[in-house]
Amino acid sequence: ISVIPDIIYRFDYDGRITYISDAVKRYGYHPGELIGKYLTDLVYNADKDKASKWIKGWQAADGNIEFIELRLLTKNQKEIYFKFYCIAVKELKASKNNMDSNGFMGIQGIAIDISELKRAEEEKNHLSKFQGFLETTRSICHELSQPVTVISGYSEILLLNRTEDDPQYEKLFEIKKQADIIDKIVRRLRYLVKYTMSDNSSGNEIIGG
Repeated sequence: ISVIPDIIYRFDYDGRITYISDAVKRYGYHPGELIGKYLTDLVYNADKDKASKWIKGWQAADGNIEFIELRLLTKNQKEIYFKFYCIAVKELKASKNNMDSNGFMGIQGIAIDISELKRAEEEKNHLSKFQGFLETTRSICHELSQPVTVISGYSEILLLNRTEDDPQYEKLFEIKKQADIIDKIVRRLRYLVKYTMSDNSSGNEIIGG
């Protein structure tokens, strides 16, 4: 058991630790200092209620105890995600003070560190949202480019029929100038979106500009 990287544990009827493997040393603890502590003593504050409900549900589970994901704290208070798998521990001849009427004494099982998996899921979700943002941006660029092209084109045609001393010339020239500026911005944005999506599809890190 000492060479297994995941944590082997046993909790009593009330959720106290009665056995825990040497794997906890990876998180700064010594097995001996955790014996007698409650599971909830090690649980991240936001998950304490969740852990308490899981412990209260043991008695009603009749041996069929569902796995649970909880965040535990390392010795230096770092938050780590674990998935707990377990089975009920029953002893028909045990003292009635240590078990229920069905002989339930607690649970034993394995706690697997899933922090890397959680990080990968978060990165995947972030990537999915970012992909949606890129698609929306690309669509906006497409919608903007058409009217801007029309405005620039028509203003250029109107300028061809006017001299610089025409009172409308300066206004038309400014319209075309601003339309061209917007067109350049849209083209640049489209290029950045295309580059980012291409870079992402190749498996490289997304570069935001």
